[in-house]
Amino acid sequence: MLKLRNIVGQCFVLKRHISALYITGDKANENYVTLQPFLDFTGTFRDKVTLQQSIDSRGLNINLESVLAKYATYQTHHEQLQRLEDEREKVTKELKLLTKSAGKSELLDKLRARGKELRNEVKSLKQTLYPIEDDFIHDYLHLPNVLHAHCPQTDEEKLIYRHKPPPTATPVAMHLDRKDLIHFLDNNRYYMMEQAAHFDVDAMQAMVRYFVTHGDFIQTCNPDFVRCVLLEANATPLSQYHLVREEHLLNKLNTAYLTGGGAFESFLGTVTKLSVYPSVLPLRYVACGRSYNREEGLANGPTPSLYTATQTNAVQSFVATQTADEADAELEQVLNMAINFYKALDVPFRIVYVPAASLTPSESLRASIEVYAPSLKRYVCVGRISNYGDYVSKRILFSTRREKHYEFLHLVGGPVLYTTRLIAALIELGIKLEANKLPGALHLGPSMQAMDQHQRDLQEFKDLFK
Repeated sequence: MLKLRNIVGQCFVLKRHISALYITGDKANENYVTLQPFLDFTGTFRDKVTLQQSIDSRGLNINLESVLAKYATYQTHHEQLQRLEDEREKVTKELKLLTKSAGKSELLDKLRARGKELRNEVKSLKQTLYPIEDDFIHDYLHLPNVLHAHCPQTDEEKLIYRHKPPPTATPVAMHLDRKDLIHFLDNNRYYMMEQAAHFDVDAMQAMVRYFVTHGDFIQTCNPDFVRCVLLEANATPLSQYHLVREEHLLNKLNTAYLTGGGAFESFLGTVTKLSVYPSVLPLRYVACGRSYNREEGLANGPTPSLYTATQTNAVQSFVATQTADEADAELEQVLNMAINFYKALDVPFRIVYVPAASLTPSESLRASIEVYAPSLKRYVCVGRISNYGDYVSKRILFSTRREKHYEFLHLVGGPVLYTTRLIAALIELGIKLEANKLPGALHLGPSMQAMDQHQRDLQEFKDLFK
């Protein structure tokens, strides 16, 4: 069996001067507003010390005092605009009443004149406010999520689980030496063959079945392309994914990116502007699909290999809860299921909380699932799960209604399996690529086991038409 991995399509670099997530009124004529995020200024600036700590621990180049100064200016102009709007509304009501009661013409003329003055003042103030609003809001949208209490704020990761110590240091052949299993051209193009190709699909499907049958997850099928507005809502660095060239694009700000159906952002379009009943919570979704990540090929070392490949099959999880405590419990459940899955392979792996500096701005906590890679003599990430709190939900308006109030949901999710990196590590560790021992694997009957691989492939194809 042969499987081709090749990233198709052209991508180009676009310099972005304004945001697709928040568009001010002066730009609304050229670009329509796709999503208007909930801007919780009071909640964000309530604890400035904690926010500053999150900025510093992540190593972000953000001057909080400058943002607060811009906020004060924005607030002053916004309050002034609101007073004018209120007065304008009051004048309009008085005009209607006087017109109905046939009031004095002098008073009517006076009110009409004042109404015109207010209209011009509002128009002038809006033009003044637009650049102030644009400057402040975009700085505000770059502010990070508050860090979780369990997140390491030093450069050291925090070990929370380990299964089997790494093997003793002995010369190990690199996985790319197995030409019968892998034909590697570069980070964007490679072939998997024989057992590697089967394991690539079977392991992914086994994990999805395990999450569905034992974790009460619902399997979904997600799009491979995500609009820029959702990447900005998730505070995803735009350099992480491939920008897609599109012709006749109506909204030139809201461009498409190739993420793959196995990316966290591919869930967001489904739940954007969605309000759910509390009785359906927690929502648990799982999806399998491709994951295209440009930065993976750059961050893991100079030598191209399956560890640095930009494309892989992945299993992506997505959980929505009503409270922060419930989100913590769901993250723990997902990690426990992941532990059971990887323990079935009897592979040396560990789970660590990564330092704050490694998080994206939307993450408050990330647990990384890492398998030992003998050729690299270190652990590599084969999956991860993150806690986002209600940071992303506020930006995409994903909420629940409780006691006549809307509350934004807490999100947990992440790719719990990258098959390509796992296969590379298993080959180097000398572990057979057998998915039938994994939780959720389909176990074949005696008649199917007796068939050779070619017959099984043929039989599986025929079964599709039964």
